[in-house]
Parts: sequence; structure tokens; C-alpha cells
Amino acid sequence: MTDARLPGELERRAPGQWELYRKTADSRETVAAPDLRRDAWRREEGWAARWWTAGAPRFAAATSEERLAAALDDAERVSVEPSTPPEWPARKTAAPEASPVSPPPELFDELSRAVAAASRGEASLSALSLRHGVARERLVNAAGLDVSQDRRVLDGVASAVGRRGARAREARLPFRWTGEPDADALARRLADAATLPLSDRPSPFPSGQWLLDPAVGAALLAAMAPLFCADRPPRWVVRGQLASPELSVADDASADRVFDGEGVPVRRTLLVEEGALIGRLHDLTSARRAGARSTGHGARPSFRLPPQVGPARLFFETRTPATPAALLSAVTRGLFASALIAPPRVDLAADRYELEFTGISVVAGKAGGPVAGARSAGRLSDLLKRIRGVSTDTQFFPSPYLVGSPTLLVERASFE
Repeated sequence: MTDARLPGELERRAPGQWELYRKTADSRETVAAPDLRRDAWRREEGWAARWWTAGAPRFAAATSEERLAAALDDAERVSVEPSTPPEWPARKTAAPEASPVSPPPELFDELSRAVAAASRGEASLSALSLRHGVARERLVNAAGLDVSQDRRVLDGVASAVGRRGARAREARLPFRWTGEPDADALARRLADAATLPLSDRPSPFPSGQWLLDPAVGAALLAAMAPLFCADRPPRWVVRGQLASPELSVADDASADRVFDGEGVPVRRTLLVEEGALIGRLHDLTSARRAGARSTGHGARPSFRLPPQVGPARLFFETRTPATPAALLSAVTRGLFASALIAPPRVDLAADRYELEFTGISVVAGKAGGPVAGARSAGRLSDLLKRIRGVSTDTQFFPSPYLVGSPTLLVERASFE
């Protein structure tokens, strides 16, 4: 922090029961289209404080240190329910060396060619927005915590237009790359999302096996995420058999960050092991209620919000992975869900799911014709137990935290 005045003021208001958070973000962005290119350089700053006075939690946020100091009095005027303060972590780390933010890579032409090739000329890239940024976070508290970290990101939004005769459809996909840019994988997703709905063909089967593309599997997992943060699971959950023995779920953001939004070190947390629900995510507050320790999942979706329990890098995995080709060859009759038409509808309390998707029919392990749209709905518990294959092609998608999934094979599903 720039000086000791704000920590001193928080200590005066809440002796031993406060934390102070600062985030600065620098990014370089490029927006490109066939006849447009625009570059921008952005800088953002956010400050947040959380403290306990008279047994009640307080929170204030602002875009500068001075504005946060002025907001403290307003926060104490808000009526809130009393609660017990958390057990604050206490450790120190050296601040990482500052490094400049490089411009995002030049990918429009490469991605444009890849979309045209993946769609056999039926789709064209219409726009690409790329952002390369770094967020710098520092967190101090009354227990002596003083930690800092840098988090880098390369993400964006790509749009493509598919055309078939007089019909046209636009697809818009957000993406985030955790390693080297993968233009080919993004192009395949864009091409499918833009062209498959142009077919008039409905699902040729009322039921069958069901292959889920990594993007579809990740969207399903994101919709299920509250299950891993709840104090009590829904009544339908059988801890020993939540899912198929082929399926495990973990959260591990250690490759992306050192600590969470409360200064707790991040680590791998196994939530589902070979179908059995064995763990849950905790921040400091939920850990105190449960008599447990924080798992390092105090999430800050924005500096304007207090930390709350949430995933950081959630993904499906298995101990017995198969190649995507092996899963495809195992399908005797079914559908491959390539892209969602609408966000997943998952009701965890009622044990229900509904997915609307576009894709490809599969017969005897070979791809058939496109399917413009299909719907599958039923019990989420049945769907999870019917997963019989988990592939090796895990991909991660923004949700806004990262959610990962490989291709999944469901042994039986109903289609409409």
C-alpha cells in the first residue's frame, strides 16, 4: 500500500479484524475485422476493505485509496447481520518484479484461414477481439499478512458468420488460452457453431449414446459448480455414488495464482473421486461454519464485491482416459453435441438438467449428417452416472473462472 494511513484507520476501527486489498490491471487489446483494426491500452485500479465492528462485517470498495478512505464511514451506516470474523491468515511473500505487458499476437489472418478450412468455405471470421493483460494483487490484514502476485491472461471473443444459400447465422464465442494460442481448436468450434444450425435436419434418433464436446462438458460442469460450494448438498445426492466411477472432479488453480482472494495459498482440491463426492470448496467464512480449513477458494469476481466461496479452476478428470477417436468408435448410434444453442438449464434442488445443442449424428463410430438442433433433458443424477468415457483432450473455458472438460461419452440419453 502507498502508506500506512489506511491500514492505521482500519486498525483504529476494527482492532485485529480487518483486511485491505488492492488490484491494478494493465491490458493491451486489439479488435480486428476484415476492414478494421483498433488497438487500445487500458489501466484499471481497485481498492477494497473488509472489517468487523460491533460483531458485524463491513465492506467498502473504491477506485482509489483516497476514495476508499472516504467510503469507510458510509459502509458503517449499513445495517448488517452480526457474524463471527474469520481466522485471518498470516504470512508474507515478496512482490513479483513488474514486467511490461506485450501486445496480443496477430491472429486474425491465421484464424480466418482456419475457420474457412474447418467449415469448407461455409463460414468466415467476422471479428476478433484479443486482450493480453496482467492483474497485480496485494493483500494485507491485521494478522500480519502481506502477499502479492501477478496474474496474466490472454483471452478474447471471436465471431464468425455461416452462410448456406440464402440463410446465415452468426456465432460468437469467448475464449481464454492458458498456454500457446490454439487457433485450430477455436476455428473448429466457431465453424460448427456458425454452420451446423443452418441444417434443417432434426435429431434422427429419439435416444442413443451421447458425445459431449469439451465446451459442452465445461458448460455443464459450470452449471453444477454450486454443488461443490453448498453447506449441504441437495437431498438427491448420494455421496458414495454421485457419478460414474469413470468421472472425477477437481479444482486446482496453482498454475495460475499463488493465493486466493483472502490470502490463503491455493492448492489442488479433489471434490469427486471416481464417482464419489468426497470434498467441497471453502473460503474463510464457510470453513469457520464447517469447523474446517479454507481450501483457498475465497473468490473475488470483482474488487467491488467481498470475497465469497467459489471455484477457481474447476475440471473433469479420470484415471482411465481414452482418446477422442476411441470414444467416437464406441458409439453405435447417437449424437455428438458440438455446441450449445442456449445456456444449460440445471436445477440442482430438483435434480434436473436440460441442454439444447447442435451437432452431428454418429452411426457405427462414424460421423453422419449435421443436426440443426436437439434437446436432452432428465435427471442430472442419471446423466452423471451414465458417463462411460472420459477423453484426453481437456480444454478450459472462461465462466468467468476457468472450467475444463475433455470429451465425454454418455452411454444413454433421450433426444428431442
